[in-house]
Amino acid sequence: MNCPLCAAQGPRRMFDKNGYQVLLCPSCDTAFIDPMPGEEAIRGTYTLDYFKGNRSKFGYADYSAESAFLAKNFASRGKIIESFVPRGRILDVGCANGAFLAALGPHWEKHGIEVSTELLKDSPPPKEVAVFAGDVLEYPGAEGSFDALTLFEVLDHVRSPRAVLKKARALLKPGGLLSVLQGDRSSFFAGLLGSRWYIYIPPTHLWYFSRAGLSRLLEQEGFEVLRAEYEPRWASLTLCLFRLSYILPSFLVDPFYRLFKGTRLGEAGIRFNFRDVVTLYARAR
Repeated sequence: MNCPLCAAQGPRRMFDKNGYQVLLCPSCDTAFIDPMPGEEAIRGTYTLDYFKGNRSKFGYADYSAESAFLAKNFASRGKIIESFVPRGRILDVGCANGAFLAALGPHWEKHGIEVSTELLKDSPPPKEVAVFAGDVLEYPGAEGSFDALTLFEVLDHVRSPRAVLKKARALLKPGGLLSVLQGDRSSFFAGLLGSRWYIYIPPTHLWYFSRAGLSRLLEQEGFEVLRAEYEPRWASLTLCLFRLSYILPSFLVDPFYRLFKGTRLGEAGIRFNFRDVVTLYARAR
């Protein structure tokens, strides 16, 4: 078969997981799952239970309960974005309940795209955030109309990362800033865990990028990579235990997850950095 990202021949099997093959393309240094789910199946993942503890979908224990820690994570990214573009129109693709946009100041005109209509009904974004409910490829925004655009953990959820990047480039003004956050398959921590790496979760994640491969992809689609950051992140103890079950057998993790869920200790924040998630900041050429 040919690589669905770069069309090169000869992707090789890395391992099988959750009923899917994970294949690696040596040409573009990107791994992907086979078979690739259809659009309807992908959209079906992002019902409300993805954000409310359905472990089979590898989402969140409770997205809304993470708001304080998400705000800390988003604030640091916002500062870096503003070091390149201090104000203007910004579009957050995969904006969920608008938490990242809410963390930005009033000097931004805030727009978001979110595919989960159930989440938008359950946890509406702030009034200052204009949200389009649907697929980014169907977004009706005018070309060249945004100063900044974010893709935080988006490209590994879509059938065609290249198509999404083309759309992003079209929406950005020349010189506009793109911020892309993804797991780094080439990181030491990912290599240490192998197939147990918590980001290897088919069919929720369809693609697994290396930093070098992702940088090349951005360059190919009309961007100049300016900066790469492995930023510390915050999460609740409950979410950490929820995702630890991706790595360890559930019978080892579940007793602790049940013990701490809904408690003050479970809501305590943990700051961590495995240096396995990279954020690339790139300028539209």
